[in-house]
Amino acid sequence: MRILILGAGGIGGYFGGRLVEAGADVTFLVRDRRQELLRKAGLVIRSPVGDAKLEVRTIAPYETDNRFDIVIVACKAYDLVGTEPMLQPHLDHGALLLPLLNGMAHIDWARDRFGHGRVVGGVSLCSTTINAEGEIVHLNDAAQLVFGSMADQPNHAEIDPVLDEFLATCKPAKFASRRVDPIDQALWDKWVMLATLAGMTVLMRASVGDIVSTKEGNELMAEFLEETIAVATESEYPPSAESLARMKKLLFDQSSTFTASMLRDMEIGNPTEGEHIIGDMYRRARDLGLDERLLRVAYCHLQAYEARRKREKNT
Repeated sequence: MRILILGAGGIGGYFGGRLVEAGADVTFLVRDRRQELLRKAGLVIRSPVGDAKLEVRTIAPYETDNRFDIVIVACKAYDLVGTEPMLQPHLDHGALLLPLLNGMAHIDWARDRFGHGRVVGGVSLCSTTINAEGEIVHLNDAAQLVFGSMADQPNHAEIDPVLDEFLATCKPAKFASRRVDPIDQALWDKWVMLATLAGMTVLMRASVGDIVSTKEGNELMAEFLEETIAVATESEYPPSAESLARMKKLLFDQSSTFTASMLRDMEIGNPTEGEHIIGDMYRRARDLGLDERLLRVAYCHLQAYEARRKREKNT
């Protein structure tokens, strides 16, 4: 199986690197600066489950002659629109598209452009960052990749063999992998959890533990979670009791130092995925006539941050 990964950052680099380490045929589609770094220093992973320094194969966005079975998209959501001309030639050659972004807006975007039959879904459960040397730092020992077809996928006879082979390719790698069909519920479950986590840690500029240790923190966290669950429920994807228990264990742990990557991006002045994660959830809640008070405040907060960032960049 030939795998192309668009992006060699925290998620694409980690899972792709572990696949390379396990002997898989992986190529990274990256921009010039990242390509040069990978050629000089290799793909470096720092992880509690084992470090790695790997020689990896790369191509530039304009190189479109290669054939791949599956294309994994692991860029930031705010870079997604610019990837269309990079992705289209590979899908025209017959590849499946597996985005590993959060939320549901990227699925709508991809299916609108490339067709329902070429786009499958995936959820990555892995906390990573990139250090000053461009190395991928795995922040804990958890890493899981869950993927599968969508509920209304029209062409399982074409998709199933590719996903089966991809699962077999993932099995020897240093991460857990599962195929779940349909994948829609898993996408919604992660979005509910992440929108709550990101919304609250961004609003409070604090970790989960710091928030829920305050007098009002537990109640506010619960209210935010209720808003996101209501959107999922009205969209016919309510979290199961088991999923909800896992979310609450993460979101109400007073000893937790966990924050969303969105907050980490804000703290170093980077763009965020606020529009994709919080903005889309807010708009769905509003359009469904649901309570969206905290989502609205979090979305406004993120918009104000982006407005300030743009203003300061231009002065």
